[in-house]
Amino acid sequence: MTKVRTPLSTEQWLKKTGKEKIQAFQDTFAKTFGISLCLLDLKGRPLTIWSNSSLFCHSILHDRRDRCFQDRNIVIRRVLDNRKTYAGKCYMGLTVFCCPVIYNREIISVFYGGGVYVQDENNGVPNRIDNSIAVLGADDLTKIIRLLEDTIGIFNIDKGTERTENKRKNELESSVFFQNKLSPRELDIANLIISGKTNREISETLYISEKTVKTHVSNILNKLEMKDRIQLMLFCQEHNIQGGE
Repeated sequence: MTKVRTPLSTEQWLKKTGKEKIQAFQDTFAKTFGISLCLLDLKGRPLTIWSNSSLFCHSILHDRRDRCFQDRNIVIRRVLDNRKTYAGKCYMGLTVFCCPVIYNREIISVFYGGGVYVQDENNGVPNRIDNSIAVLGADDLTKIIRLLEDTIGIFNIDKGTERTENKRKNELESSVFFQNKLSPRELDIANLIISGKTNREISETLYISEKTVKTHVSNILNKLEMKDRIQLMLFCQEHNIQGGE
């Protein structure tokens, strides 16, 4: 009889992951890039204390709470519907973004952040309502979002497959050829390469951007002194090293 896995509640996930750890990461990330950031549940309620929240947003929230919550819930709904990060402007013209945190392949919470002006390449700095609000270039914001996506991928662990993944990783680690050459993340990706996964499929499996996967694949091949992923797959087939999802 197949055992049905009971979904983990948001509160259980937060306790298991470590609220203090997430808060510390959130505070550092927000301060480093000059953005506001908070972990929210799927109804838009804060699970952590807002990091680097602007006084301007505080004043607007006090006067127009319902409108702010309405905008926030619309953004969260788009993320839930599309299962990917969404970025856009709130009704005050500030850019916000929302990144899903996925556990056991289910969206368990979201990081909601931004509260900045995004500089237009053609028109330059936008008209600013409040000079205390940060201005970012569009490329800078994209890099920040990608870094956040890749970082929260650390939390996206499927416990149901963790034992199997560790077994496959150990096959690579136990091989003399792979010993001390690849990082734990590179071993994860090497496993998926060996199983024939494309970069897009690896991206979807590990919940990281496809651009990050490409960087990891290039680093893996350089470290192993191989010209392409086909050579890696053939090597592992020859030495009976198996990979998988």
